Amino acid sequence: MAEQKHYHSIDYPREVGPVPEGKTPILSVRNLAISFKTDQGRVRAVRGVSFDLYQGETLCIVGESGSGKSVTNKAIMGILSKNAHIDSGSILFEGQDLTKVSEEEFHNIRGTKIGMIFQDPLSSLNPIMKIGKQITEVMIINGKHLKNEYQSLINDEYIALKNDKRLLSLAKNEASLILKNKSSTEEEKAKAKESRDQQVASLKEKIEADRAALSSAKKAAKIKVKAHEKDIKSRHHEAEKPILRDLFRFKNFHANWERFIREYRRYLSEIRVTHKEAKKRALSIMAEVGIPDPARRFNQYPFEFSGGMRQRIVIAIALTASPEILICDEPTTALDVTIQAQILELINQLKKARHMSVIFITHDLGVVANMADRVAVMYAGKIVEYGTASDVFYDPRHPYTWALLSSIPDVDSKSKLEAIPGTPPNMLYPPKGDAFAFRNRYALEIDFKKEPPMFEVSPTHYAATWLLDDRAPACVPPEIVANRIETSLKKAGLK
Repeated sequence: MAEQKHYHSIDYPREVGPVPEGKTPILSVRNLAISFKTDQGRVRAVRGVSFDLYQGETLCIVGESGSGKSVTNKAIMGILSKNAHIDSGSILFEGQDLTKVSEEEFHNIRGTKIGMIFQDPLSSLNPIMKIGKQITEVMIINGKHLKNEYQSLINDEYIALKNDKRLLSLAKNEASLILKNKSSTEEEKAKAKESRDQQVASLKEKIEADRAALSSAKKAAKIKVKAHEKDIKSRHHEAEKPILRDLFRFKNFHANWERFIREYRRYLSEIRVTHKEAKKRALSIMAEVGIPDPARRFNQYPFEFSGGMRQRIVIAIALTASPEILICDEPTTALDVTIQAQILELINQLKKARHMSVIFITHDLGVVANMADRVAVMYAGKIVEYGTASDVFYDPRHPYTWALLSSIPDVDSKSKLEAIPGTPPNMLYPPKGDAFAFRNRYALEIDFKKEPPMFEVSPTHYAATWLLDDRAPACVPPEIVANRIETSLKKAGLK
């Protein structure tokens, strides 16, 4: 543990620290708050979560059940339940705010650009449908080439219009909050109204320009796609003429019929993904995820597979569209230890081979050690510590991270494992101050009164705990954590 020194706080959740050199954020979550309407009241499941996911990295989100891990990632996928409400925040992906995207628009993102693997593979699969059909289904539905070409041609103009509409809505909402605030002075209200009117006028002009640009892009895209379709049909008819001529001469009928079928399949493959293409690709992906004898197993049902093999099928389905981001929601929880290791290794291999970014959700820091580039520790709907895997494992700063590390079984440690006392707070009534204070033996008086800011330990490492404040007494992690860090550093050759 580093010696006591001055740590400054950052404006979290509005900022998450500098982007490391050579890294590009592919997904940015800012100040995300989600609640659920229940008969007892509103459950505050996620309370101001912010993080970036970089290209080609694995970000592990760790925490107990109910900490908000899965809810955050369901919001990214657009699959929150009907009683969920996004209270604030944004999820930016490819220039779009996913919190403002309609269900129809999500069809172009969910599964295609962002894939997800769920906890229980058996509940993710249809028990009465052969796994081959389940893998190829998505490819066939989303495999209309001309439609996809049209959407890609108008994508930039469409996103620009959506973003300016979002900015207009935000400008109106921000000003209305100041105008409705009773503590705001008349001068502040006048300035807010003047600023809002200027912003609204400017954005309305931009929106009109965006609409004109989108309309123009749609016309140009239709012309281009129709020309492409005409070219495909023209080449097909030209290739078909001699085949039909030979076919109706009834010479070498079977050979000419085969030529006709091959040409028709070639033509279809330019219009959409055919069943034959989908099956060929499915068999290739099944082999890639380690399913033996894929040609035979293609026609089997989920109940004919083991738990580990079923999870490989779910991974295969997620990979069919070659997503840029793969979200893994505790994919090894229902598996035994040996199979867990195989699935984790498979995800790592696929990430490197396909250059994907991965969000890995788990409650087990032991799993994280072999997976993560960066780690975010969540508790009671908030991120309480985040940093590189080395930061969190070798220099943890939040008492909750210490508690998680203390509870991991370790063959090298002779110390007794420490259970985390108490239970997580009832999020119908979010606690005042630090949510972990009532379970934290290192809690200070201020922890029960005021929420701690996010302190910067290093440019890659941040923790929300009053123990990092200049006025806090010096504090060291529990002996079991200190011993484990010492052992890990020696094993890694860093000490």
